Amino acid sequence: MSTKYSHFNKLCIRAHHIFCVLLFLFVLLGNTTLAQTVVSRLRTVTLYSDSTILVSKAGEPAAKEAVARYFYGNDQVVVANGSIIDIRLTERNRKIRLRRGKNEEGGTVLPVSLLRIGMTESEALSMAGKPDAIMHGADWYYTKRHRVELSNGKVTKVDLHIKANLETLDWVRLNFSNGSLLLMNITIAFIMFGVALGIKLSSFKELAKNPKPVLVGILSQFALLPALTFVLVLILKPSPSIAMGMILVAACPGGNVSNFISSLAKGNMALSVSLTGIATLAALFMTPFNFALWGGLYSQASDLVIPFSIDIYEMLKTVFILLGIPIVLGVWFAGKFPVITQKIQTPVKYLSIIIFIGYVVAALASNINYFFRYIHLILLIVLLHNALAFVSGYSFASLFRLPDADRRAITIETGIQNSGLGLVLIFNPNLFNGLGGMAFIAAWWGIWHIVAGFALGSYWARKPLKTKNAN
Repeated sequence: MSTKYSHFNKLCIRAHHIFCVLLFLFVLLGNTTLAQTVVSRLRTVTLYSDSTILVSKAGEPAAKEAVARYFYGNDQVVVANGSIIDIRLTERNRKIRLRRGKNEEGGTVLPVSLLRIGMTESEALSMAGKPDAIMHGADWYYTKRHRVELSNGKVTKVDLHIKANLETLDWVRLNFSNGSLLLMNITIAFIMFGVALGIKLSSFKELAKNPKPVLVGILSQFALLPALTFVLVLILKPSPSIAMGMILVAACPGGNVSNFISSLAKGNMALSVSLTGIATLAALFMTPFNFALWGGLYSQASDLVIPFSIDIYEMLKTVFILLGIPIVLGVWFAGKFPVITQKIQTPVKYLSIIIFIGYVVAALASNINYFFRYIHLILLIVLLHNALAFVSGYSFASLFRLPDADRRAITIETGIQNSGLGLVLIFNPNLFNGLGGMAFIAAWWGIWHIVAGFALGSYWARKPLKTKNAN
């Protein structure tokens, strides 16, 4: 009887698999057929036809959106519901700008290069000035990739293959209110205060007797990773804001969750805590320095680039406020109240992790439409970049034949970056003002490195430490 039931179950499983395959093929072929039908119909539509003729030839669209088209020369800024929803350029090599000023040729910056998807209509007009022309119309979407533009009731353009790419993110500005930005700053300051509670001057004295692991860890984090990130950027050739986001994340110090993951992975905890403390202190200068160095080199090497005119003083000031002040307070508190520190250090560490995750989720939730629309563009880039960080950390530590526990700690310190600091810098209106590609990279890194870090830590937790150095 059990054999019959077993045979019946196998048949059901096979039937289920066949059904799934057929369903997939049906959906795929159905979508392909639909797309072909839409394209063939839209190709019969002539420019300057009215909406009645459009419907008779192509049918009713799946969605309609009333828009106002602001023309700056031949460039079109599309506004709907009081904010910019798209920027459609005629020249794809147009460089974007972070602030008003002169371009490389000495001329004035073109107005459209200052605008971003997500800006309010009033903000756009105050930045770019009065457009050359304004036309009211609508965008009709037959599918996500098939759009017809109408102005003053007439068809002015038929787009048959709309496709979002990395360059689109250069023109997106993610939005945060002043209150949200203040909360972000407080969150990072609290996290850094928690990190500082674990910084002990005695640990530095002990490590001074055996400085090799610390030097390897610091070089891995502040020299090797930024350099390899620069090479990766040159190989992948992403859009400018994506590249700048990768460089900024690589320039940040280790993340606050790294000590917990090192403990899970059986890493050298003394080394992990010390590296976090030293890296956090060093980041006061190394984060602005590395971003200026590698960002400047990228600016010179790339034809498609955000002009590199970042206010380094503003970055130094922001990093000092977010890192320097909380660290000084944390070290002072730990020295002044050691008993209380002993009691609150672990709860503060776990609370910091929870707050950090909530903070990154909130950053994405406030711009959830953009997240779902564009996350697929940077998913693999962050995965590859993070994998490079972990691999380079382990390889560099192995090159110097450090003990296995030290290798694990350095690997995790290199692969877990303080992307929260990166987000605060990105949303600073005096620096990057929420530039889309940079924000997407830092926010998704903030989620992914925790997932990847815990996966690696869990794997190493089941692996005994090697007692001998590898040759």
